[in-house]
Amino acid sequence: MPDYDFSSLSPVDFEALVAELLNAELGVHVESFGPGRDKGVDLRCAVAGGSAVIQCKHFLRGGRAALRRAVKKEAAKWKTATGIRRYILATSVSMTVESKEELVRLLSPVLPTAHADVLGLEDLNALLARHPQVELGQFKLWTASAAVLSRIVHAGLWNRTEELLESVEKRAKYYVGTQHFNRVMRILEADRVCVVTGPPGVGKSILAEMALLAHGQKQWQVVQISADVKEGFDAWNHEIPQIFYYDDFLGQTDLAETTGKNEDHRIAQFVEKVRRADAGNKRFILTTREQVFRDATERSDRIRRSGEFLTRAEVQIEHYSPYVKAHIFYNHLYFSDLPAGDKKLLAGGKDYFAVIGHPNYSPRILEQVVRHRSQSLDVLMSGLKEALDHPEELWAGSYHHLSPVGRGILSVLVTYPPEGIEEKTLWAHLRGFEPYAYQQALKVLEGTWITISTRNRQTSKPRGTHVIALANPSCRDYLLHRLGVSRGEAEVLLSGLQDIRQLLMLLRYSGLDLPGCRDGKRSTRMPAQLMFRRVLRGDHVAAGAARHEGLKEAVIDNVDTVVEKVKLLFDLSVEERKAAAGRGGFRPFDRSPATLATVMPFMVEFGGPEAVEWCARAVAAMIDARRWRSAGPEPEGCLALLAATQHYRLVAPDVVNGLVDLTVSRIYDPADMELFFETVELGELSPELRETVRDEVVRLAEAEADHWRSEYDFEAARNAADVVESIARRAGVSVDSVLDDWRESVDQNEADFDEEPLQAPSPSRRSAEGDGGDKALDMQRVVDLFSTLADE
Repeated sequence: MPDYDFSSLSPVDFEALVAELLNAELGVHVESFGPGRDKGVDLRCAVAGGSAVIQCKHFLRGGRAALRRAVKKEAAKWKTATGIRRYILATSVSMTVESKEELVRLLSPVLPTAHADVLGLEDLNALLARHPQVELGQFKLWTASAAVLSRIVHAGLWNRTEELLESVEKRAKYYVGTQHFNRVMRILEADRVCVVTGPPGVGKSILAEMALLAHGQKQWQVVQISADVKEGFDAWNHEIPQIFYYDDFLGQTDLAETTGKNEDHRIAQFVEKVRRADAGNKRFILTTREQVFRDATERSDRIRRSGEFLTRAEVQIEHYSPYVKAHIFYNHLYFSDLPAGDKKLLAGGKDYFAVIGHPNYSPRILEQVVRHRSQSLDVLMSGLKEALDHPEELWAGSYHHLSPVGRGILSVLVTYPPEGIEEKTLWAHLRGFEPYAYQQALKVLEGTWITISTRNRQTSKPRGTHVIALANPSCRDYLLHRLGVSRGEAEVLLSGLQDIRQLLMLLRYSGLDLPGCRDGKRSTRMPAQLMFRRVLRGDHVAAGAARHEGLKEAVIDNVDTVVEKVKLLFDLSVEERKAAAGRGGFRPFDRSPATLATVMPFMVEFGGPEAVEWCARAVAAMIDARRWRSAGPEPEGCLALLAATQHYRLVAPDVVNGLVDLTVSRIYDPADMELFFETVELGELSPELRETVRDEVVRLAEAEADHWRSEYDFEAARNAADVVESIARRAGVSVDSVLDDWRESVDQNEADFDEEPLQAPSPSRRSAEGDGGDKALDMQRVVDLFSTLADE
């Protein structure tokens, strides 16, 4: 039998649970009146000869004594009541036979109360056992049960995601159900893939996590993708139902965070794999900021094409009714450390309306301030006002109270990709501090600014490796903003960079990885507009760049330092970096074409003649690196370098030919081949190289035909054939026989296929949806809700 103590539920949640249980037990509709001035009626249902009145008393702290006092007050209210055939009292307090009898004696003179109608903690658990479908839907309830969580973990339902489950367990009690949840569940059921979008701090992640809980309780295995969608491919199991979760799948603040690892291509592949899974036993839920999603669809052909099948559930603060906003605030207050007397003062003073109605209202702001400023009502309300009036300064107060080593940790982490770094890498940056001070700073930061995990983000990392990352995107936003306004801190940080990954991230965040970054204008000499949109993100006023203009100015102010850092870190040989790693330094970083393409715009446009010469030498040296002929960079990196080199006209024709040869031999995707022809004029190549390009086009056509012969997305297969035909035409090569066989096989597969093919979701299902409540401020409902705080 379940053994819940109901401590994860607020009074409002507890009342909803009782209503569901009695509805199932009595077989009648139980009417709810909500919290507040209910005249003693929380719930009501029809019984023979009249009505049954149900009252809910949820006392986490006062226990039986508080319940006894409350019942005495209730009995006094009902002295003149008529027409009540049955009175039911439901409470989260544990009851004995004697305590039930005492309550019946208090109530029975004025209300028809039977011993069996006093439902205590044990009785409610017994009802949950009799009606498991009610328990199944109460994820806020069972996330607080150690027994349930242990069963889930040991059953392998949360594959490699125990830490996510622990996080969900802590946050579930603050969640307020809305129609957004219902919409996400409907999309997953119908389309199998759902992208939850919205602005920062609106509640995207917790919404997705609640959907994971609902699936986990129905025996779906939950697989978290933390850094690379390859983790989803690795965890794929045909035999069991699985739901995959990828939070901030396009990067926390900008698609630049994922550039260079071909992630958009793999995401598109994985989406198709989920959609085509047999028996519909695979689902995929992703989250991203709305601005990042729009930016990615503009810059990535693959994301845009997959977007036709990525049904979005957009979450906006404007979609929350005033009552939902109030309920979110109420939950944070109810479970906070704010003294009971202060809660009562807040309920009576109604200052909460200033929070609920604030134009900058955000669940994340509430979470952060209530968690850290609940010493007293004055401290809490002043903290909320400050954070809501100036949301960019949400982290400022905490930051200014950190120790120097704590600030140093954050300064290092903000320069690395969002997935974080190994602890030994972090410590290598901070060896100037005492080890004890460093460990203490980690303890202070954990849970607020940073996360420390032991899960394997890459299979090459040993089990138990600690990975440290910033806790959420708003931390990163603040730290990047700070670097832009505090030039002294930026100068110290830039002079202390020790890893090429740090430089790449800072250049991307500041928009200095784009051609034309000096004057903000795209050059008319750019030979491949599509190339720069697709790979170098050239046509966006970067989401990151626009937000971090101050960072851009700080980098430019320290141009000499940055140029020297680029040369030093890029030119380090693999052997030297391996030796550094052996001394507790940094992992080797391959001098990939993508890296050179990223630093080239800054070096050429700001670095002066010597930096331009260095870029030309680096490209030439790269072509001579024969080891890349067999294994090495991905095609996007080669394409990016080819486009940048063509744009700046840095090297001799023979070097360009070498780069073209290196690039075309690595292309395995038609979209990349299209971009190749946007970048290269075939007539400018040597005859031998033109033949090489044509041979590679034929190879690509044959490989694509082999791939699509076994696929059952017939429309996509025909579209792919059309794309390959267009590429072959541009290359001046005939692949007619390949295309004829390809199209004939698609026609035959479609004729043999006896089921309806999957269709893209209809546009009507993509429209934004609110919480179903009235947008007008129902002041009395909100007042009634907060009045229950005084009961504590």
